[in-house]
Amino acid sequence: MFHNLTNSFTSGMFDKVRWLIMADTRPFEHEFFNIISQSFPVLRTLSVENYEPQKNKQHSFAFITFPHLVFLNLELTHIDYVEQFFFERKTRLPRLLHLTIKYQSLVMITNNFTINPTCLNFAQLKNLVINEHFVRPENFHLYLPGL
Repeated sequence: MFHNLTNSFTSGMFDKVRWLIMADTRPFEHEFFNIISQSFPVLRTLSVENYEPQKNKQHSFAFITFPHLVFLNLELTHIDYVEQFFFERKTRLPRLLHLTIKYQSLVMITNNFTINPTCLNFAQLKNLVINEHFVRPENFHLYLPGL
C-alpha cells in the first residue's frame, strides 16, 4: 500500500507527478501529508480515500502547503481529513479551485455553517461537487463565495 512507503520519500522525489490518489485502511497522519506535499511538489490533483480517523490530532504540527493543488477530492474520507484540508491553520491551498466532498462533511466541519469562515481554505473555489441533493443554507455563500 502507498502509505507503507512513508519512510522512502525524499523531497522532490516525484517532481513530475501531477495526480495522486491516496487510499488506505490505516490513518494518514498530519506528518504524512507534510511528506506528500514535499515529495510531490507540483501536485495538481489529490484524492484522499480513508475512513479511519487520525490518531495524532492534538499535537502541534508543521504548517503544510500544497502550492499547485487545483483539484481536491475528499468525498470518501473521514471528517478528520476534511479538517486537515479545510482549515488554513493546518494546510494552505492557495490555488484550489475544484472540490468534491459530501455535504454532511461541510455541515460538520463548519458546525452547520456557524463558525468564522475567514479561517477556511475554500474561499477561492470555483467548482463544488456534492453527489447528493441539498438545500444551501442562507449563509452558504460566506463559506464558498466563489460559487
